[in-house]
Amino acid sequence: MNWGNKIVVGLGAFMLFIVGSGIYMVTKDSDSLIDENYYEKSLAYDTIYEHKQNVLEDNAKPIIRVTKDSLHILFVGEGNTGTLTLKRPSDGKLDKSIPFKSEGSEFDYATTDLTKGNWIVEIYWKRGNKDYWYSQPVFIQ
Repeated sequence: MNWGNKIVVGLGAFMLFIVGSGIYMVTKDSDSLIDENYYEKSLAYDTIYEHKQNVLEDNAKPIIRVTKDSLHILFVGEGNTGTLTLKRPSDGKLDKSIPFKSEGSEFDYATTDLTKGNWIVEIYWKRGNKDYWYSQPVFIQ
């Protein structure tokens, strides 16, 4: 086989690899970064924006600490009721939503059942007659 035939075979093999990769990516498309109910959430964006503004206006940003086996959330005030949502950016199937009620200003959640890695903590809570929403990325060890 001369060098001309080797070039043609090499280009053919490369083209088959590219076409095969393209077909594989199209058939295995699993975009876990898109929310299931993105349309409904976009309609409620003004409400979420108001909740974020309440955090800024009232200086109510919670302090989130991650230790070896738990997630500690320290709120500014007492008597908080809401939902803690843990989102895994790499796999939406691992997302969790936990309702909570804290008598004091602190809430703890055990992280022993969570996969190690990056998570996004979203907190929606109500204190008194005001609603708040806060989000922060964390790393679970």
